[in-house]
Amino acid sequence: MTDQTGTEQTVRCDRCNHPYPVVTEGGCPRCRSIRRSNAVIVTLLVMLVILALVGWIGTLVLT
Repeated sequence: MTDQTGTEQTVRCDRCNHPYPVVTEGGCPRCRSIRRSNAVIVTLLVMLVILALVGWIGTLVLT
């Protein structure tokens, strides 16, 4: 969104102090990206733990 002077209206994020355009949906794009990355990391860690448990149980069954 621009006003009559042609400057874009921006707001600053409360968490990271990053300026972003007012028209951005869902808040700060930087914080959204960080939350998305954190979700991926947590998912991968959970999958790794499940894989480790299945491997451990598999070795117990086979020995």
